[in-house]
Amino acid sequence: MAGNRITLKDIAKTVGLSMATVSRALADHPDISRETKERVREVAQAMSYIPNYRARYLRAKHSRLIALIVPEMNMFFMPSMITGINRVVQQNDYSLIVFQSDNSIVQERRLVEYCTQLSADGVLLVLSSETADLQHLDILRDCGIPVVLLDKTIETIKHTTITIDDQDAGREAACYLFEHGHTRCLGIFSDQRQRISALRLKGFQRAHAEMGIPLAESQILRVAMVDELEEQLDRAFAAHPDLSAIFTMTDELLVHTHHLLSRRGTRIPEDVSLMAISDGQAPTFLHPNVTHLRHSGVELGERTAHILIGMIEHNSDAMMDVRIRTTLVELGSVATRSAPTKRRAKR
Repeated sequence: MAGNRITLKDIAKTVGLSMATVSRALADHPDISRETKERVREVAQAMSYIPNYRARYLRAKHSRLIALIVPEMNMFFMPSMITGINRVVQQNDYSLIVFQSDNSIVQERRLVEYCTQLSADGVLLVLSSETADLQHLDILRDCGIPVVLLDKTIETIKHTTITIDDQDAGREAACYLFEHGHTRCLGIFSDQRQRISALRLKGFQRAHAEMGIPLAESQILRVAMVDELEEQLDRAFAAHPDLSAIFTMTDELLVHTHHLLSRRGTRIPEDVSLMAISDGQAPTFLHPNVTHLRHSGVELGERTAHILIGMIEHNSDAMMDVRIRTTLVELGSVATRSAPTKRRAKR
């Protein structure tokens, strides 16, 4: 047996019992005596037996394994989201495995297929920026594996999604700046291939339109790579000497923007006010602490995991579109100008 994996058959031969008895003993079956269980476990340990969980999962028709596929691992938002997911997964006696698609639709498709090979009970998916349709998720439906799309999604009537109201968040951020007298605002947005970015920009534009405040195209920065931000920011300041406030749609853009403002000697909030949509951690690390619309990664993760586990355990394929509310957190990064603008009612 040297060099080969120890099996139940090997243990059964050593202790002189059937494979079925050995299997039940290792599984702590109540029909097996305590003495037999202890003897089987001692032999299994001495032989360095490693259970074949895959075979067990296939027999049981479920793995109690939940897969999470994300575009990338970074220090912004993603860790808190995974913390929330894992907390609920563990509380419900499931295990979480995390994959990274590298923001590639090709890799995302491969990982979705791999989840079927793992016999995952459910899949949580944050879409890549390259994902334009969801046909590659049909294989999950065919295998009876429920899937929930979270945070970065696209329009769908076939799959459950959970996000914040991205358009409303963009609108609320702009309106808050208007209320504090800022009528020349800069909006910094991520890759526009992502629905999250397009909707937050749409909300920012909508607020300007509702308030009758002009918004030049040069006040909108579309940043696919953060390396592009400094040059775009310099051009915006040159084009708008009266620029008084900046809104960033993510923590990553917030941190980079704050750094660039500090490097150019721009004071916050004396020279320029700064506001973001954030999970609330980065704003407290920066000085001054940054006013933000709090989008809790932990809450998103927990609610998503609860929804998926409910779908698994009730064998449900019901489609839901869940929106989590953001909360305004006022800190020290937004100054009030002399003539605040009153907000118009929502249409």
